[in-house]
Amino acid sequence: MVLRRALLLWLAAGIVGARAGYAAGPEAPALPAAGSGSPAIVPLGCPIVAPAALDPLPEGTDPESTVVTAGGAEFRLGGDGRFTRPLVIRQGDSRLSADDATYDGASGSFAVDGNIDFQSPEARVRGRAAAYSPGTEQLVITAADFELFTLPARGQAGRVAVEGSTRLVLEDVTYTACAPGKDDWLLRADAITIDRSKGMASARNARLDFMGVPILWVPYMTYPVSGQRKSGFLLPDFGSSGQRGVELLLPYYLNLAPNYDATLTPRYMSQRGIQMQGELRYLEENHRGTLGAEFLPDDKGTGDARSLLRVAHRSRLPGQLQLSLAATDVSDPQYFEDFASGIDATSQIALERRVDLQYFQGPWTMLLRLQDFQTLDEEGIVPEDRPYRRLPQLSGRGYWPRGPLGLEYAVNSDFTWFDRNVGVTGLRGHVLPQLALPLEWRGVTLRPAAALDVTSYRLDNTADDANDSPGRTVPIYTVDLSTVLERRVDDSRRYLQTLEPRIQYVHIPFEDQSDLPVFDTLNPDFNMVQLFRANRFVGLDRVGDTDQLSVGLTTRLIRASNGAQFLTATIGQTRYFTTRDVVLGSADPLSDSSSDYIGELGLNINDRWNVDLGYQWDSDASKTELAEIRVLYHPDDARILSVGYRLRGDNVEEVDVAAAWPLSDRWSAVGRYNYSLIGQSPLESFVGVEYATCCWGLRLTTRRNLVARTGESDTQFSLQLLLKGFGTGDRSARRVLGRDILDSNKFDRY
Repeated sequence: MVLRRALLLWLAAGIVGARAGYAAGPEAPALPAAGSGSPAIVPLGCPIVAPAALDPLPEGTDPESTVVTAGGAEFRLGGDGRFTRPLVIRQGDSRLSADDATYDGASGSFAVDGNIDFQSPEARVRGRAAAYSPGTEQLVITAADFELFTLPARGQAGRVAVEGSTRLVLEDVTYTACAPGKDDWLLRADAITIDRSKGMASARNARLDFMGVPILWVPYMTYPVSGQRKSGFLLPDFGSSGQRGVELLLPYYLNLAPNYDATLTPRYMSQRGIQMQGELRYLEENHRGTLGAEFLPDDKGTGDARSLLRVAHRSRLPGQLQLSLAATDVSDPQYFEDFASGIDATSQIALERRVDLQYFQGPWTMLLRLQDFQTLDEEGIVPEDRPYRRLPQLSGRGYWPRGPLGLEYAVNSDFTWFDRNVGVTGLRGHVLPQLALPLEWRGVTLRPAAALDVTSYRLDNTADDANDSPGRTVPIYTVDLSTVLERRVDDSRRYLQTLEPRIQYVHIPFEDQSDLPVFDTLNPDFNMVQLFRANRFVGLDRVGDTDQLSVGLTTRLIRASNGAQFLTATIGQTRYFTTRDVVLGSADPLSDSSSDYIGELGLNINDRWNVDLGYQWDSDASKTELAEIRVLYHPDDARILSVGYRLRGDNVEEVDVAAAWPLSDRWSAVGRYNYSLIGQSPLESFVGVEYATCCWGLRLTTRRNLVARTGESDTQFSLQLLLKGFGTGDRSARRVLGRDILDSNKFDRY
């Protein structure tokens, strides 16, 4: 039935143009995530009830046939005819009813008049009159009301003209995703032309009204109707900040090609000026990445030009090679303090610039790296403590797990040139061959191993009496013993318990290394990972002498019904049999006979409750060195509550509370409060309140966090209006939340 096909063409093309190019694009799934990588709001719209299914056709009727029933019919010899009420034309699951219809035999055209009602599972269209000409394949409907059940959405058009199978023209159009009787927002246009063959549509004199107030007008715009991306403006973002004043961001999306796009965002800041932000994303078969830039030509606050450049790139190259580039550069150390939001960004002290070329082939992994840093905290980090440049670093690892004589063979190597404007520089060469003999007997694994650390230097800028070619050769011996024991907890066999003991003995003889420089080595905090590391230092400039025994015990409770882990608990300690004389700098040798006790506990009580605990106890000083606890309550996708406490020595003691919770059917709130008990002041606080109906939402957020290393804070405010069915994109809202713990958005659920 041509009439049905024509109407469905219109409905499929959907003036759903409001999803318009005005906000299509940066959420293209094929491209790598950029910026926040936040998903778009799903424009589901308000519930529009579809009519009940039609009564089935009489048994034996061909579903593709057209069945016409009428109260009466008249035909003349010339071919003219007339159908009278009740007129119903059915094909499959679609129906067209009207008061009457006439047929012109000379032109072959139809005229349908009075109470036109077209129904299908996808939509319903009602109009005053319709005309169809088979010769031109043109269908015209006047005074049409439509409801699109699959979006859902609804609207009106003074005149609808379907021209052939690809072109649709609508005049005097209104469109909304709100429920019937609630025109909270409306898109109006003098005319909309949809060309299905090109997948594009255009609108003339288009206006967007919210609560009866015009908020957007464009004389002409184009947008896609086939799901493809389209250039156009995205929804604006409005807010204020103590550092920047009133802010307004108006992003413009550029659909440059199927595999790359860009976003240009003018950012008005009343206290700073107008900044231009840009982001380019690209995706090739073997290459992908993003380029980002921000530029403020004249900062009202400083009088200087301010800028940021960010690059992230990855390529697969021939010959098992992979190239990656990650670099960020800012014009001045205070850039993030003045322009970024959130303590994670404003607390950065250095920016990395790095290029890696990796090679993978069989047992070998090779890395060539160029690395540099931009220091932001110039006052807090003296030149002698700033990180070295690696120009270049060449490292490799070979691993043969099943070698001759049943041994494991491995070799690590690293050759790096360290450069800096201040202090000793030079080349460090390092080779570490290793042998291990893994043995297993009745579930018990024994792994004795031996390695030889050979490291040498060629140094510049040394003192006159210093050795410019120092080196060391140190053997490393380890014996690792572990097993996993299992048992049923009780007769009900509801739980399976494991005991997983592990013992490691390490012997590294002393060798004086005081004449070796310290390029990239530090003494890390003691933790579960460090418990079973042979070398207590991280980095290659020191190998710590030791004669030690590390013991750890892990137990798990596993639900037998589904294999889910109910509880996991670990405790461990290291016992030292000798003094450790190798140190960094002027530190004293370590003479304590044991490490701190460390423990971890994870409890998954049920699908709603989770508890995580971490604890470190210094038995010599009878002092807690570290304590962490987090309690998470997550009853459903809409509700989440997290309460945490963290203590680290004498420097950190803080409480962190985060939540996302619906307050009513329409209102919901999210928040986070991070408070320092030592400083007696909040580190970061964030509150967001959202009102959401099924067709629009309003989100208000306010945040206060430290922005300067001197302890200064900034208060930021943001307001967003979200219209469902008009545009995608809610990129900034997810960035404001900024924590996986608060990855909840009520507006998405309608």
